[in-house]
Amino acid sequence: MFLEVSTILITIILLIIIAYFRKKLSKMKIYREALNKLAQLIEEEKDSPPLYIAEKIRKKITKLEEENYDLELSLKNHLTILNNIVDPIIITKKDGTITFANNEARKITRPGIEERKVYEVFEDYYVNQMFDETINNKSLTSGEINIFVNGEKKYYEVKIVPVTLEQNNERFIIVLHDVTQERVLENVRKEFISNVSHELRTPLTSIHGYAEALLEDDLEDKELIRKFLSIIESEAARMTRLINDLLDLEKLESGNTQFVFEKINFTEVLEHVRNIIEPLAKDYQVEVEFVYPDELYLVGDKDRLTQMTLNLVDNAIKYTSLKEKGKKKVTVEAWKENNSIKLVVKDTGVGIPEKAQKKLFERFYRVDKARSRKMGGTGLGLSIVKTIVEKHNGVIEFTSKEGVGTKFVVTLPINREEDNNETV
Repeated sequence: MFLEVSTILITIILLIIIAYFRKKLSKMKIYREALNKLAQLIEEEKDSPPLYIAEKIRKKITKLEEENYDLELSLKNHLTILNNIVDPIIITKKDGTITFANNEARKITRPGIEERKVYEVFEDYYVNQMFDETINNKSLTSGEINIFVNGEKKYYEVKIVPVTLEQNNERFIIVLHDVTQERVLENVRKEFISNVSHELRTPLTSIHGYAEALLEDDLEDKELIRKFLSIIESEAARMTRLINDLLDLEKLESGNTQFVFEKINFTEVLEHVRNIIEPLAKDYQVEVEFVYPDELYLVGDKDRLTQMTLNLVDNAIKYTSLKEKGKKKVTVEAWKENNSIKLVVKDTGVGIPEKAQKKLFERFYRVDKARSRKMGGTGLGLSIVKTIVEKHNGVIEFTSKEGVGTKFVVTLPINREEDNNETV
């Protein structure tokens, strides 16, 4: 197309020159031949008038310019589409030279990806192996790789598609689909199943062992029987707590739990928790102090907020009781601050090691597994607390120092934007 335009432009220049000298050259054979060649080029009859030929050429040039503009616009549109595709796309020649990479591909590879080889861009050997396999087999090849993007490990499903263009030109399209979230969820699921299996195996083993011992015993020693039955009852209760917490957490996270948001006095929640917790604190020899005003109104689910507060205070008392020396005290404070309610549960307990603090809200995570199980913990309490806080559009934070104590701070908005009654 561009060669044809150049030919026409040169011909027009010749035509102008010839037209300028047409009086002197009108009888010359070269002038007539030039006009006839122009007529032939634009598919007109010989001996057509010069002005008619010039007008036809002008229209031809205008049409070619319009077609060229449409072609450039179409190319830009296709590039825009490719650059807005969320999956990284790379196009290469047969020798592995990259001729195109969309924006997403540039984000996960090295700078200046165009004109580089595939093996220079991807450090993962498997990509290069797939590329060679696609060239040899002339068929689609797929696989999965993991690469580090900005220091984060990412998983990608890779497909390499061979394409044959006109004049037997070959191109290879590399498409990468991010499957990181799926792999993370899969690992979480595997870890969850492993944790549940482990948590249930221990009490089941105890129950089975002591029940078997009772069956083989002559049942004359009532004190021993009572001891074994007490252990069986304790382990069964532990399994019940675990299963109940699992079901509760699953309902909270899946949105199958009915939350009734209404205007409540948070002070009543604190009073209720105080009545439950004081006998426990006395048994554990831990001093508990509650500080709160008579009225702390907010929109929330009273039962769930009670569960949240009770869990935090219960944990504080139990872990403070483990402290061997020093004062054993738990302080529970609440007050209104701007448009929110602040709840602070502070203890002087054993504290949380710094390396364990990042995982504190994870399911089944325990700072000290042996001591937590001994106190009846399931490792799900803080996960449930965090979920309840988030369902109230709140925030939970904590600070802790090993051997000094831990402080949890819960911030709950007084009013929620959602409807007062909803299922979450």
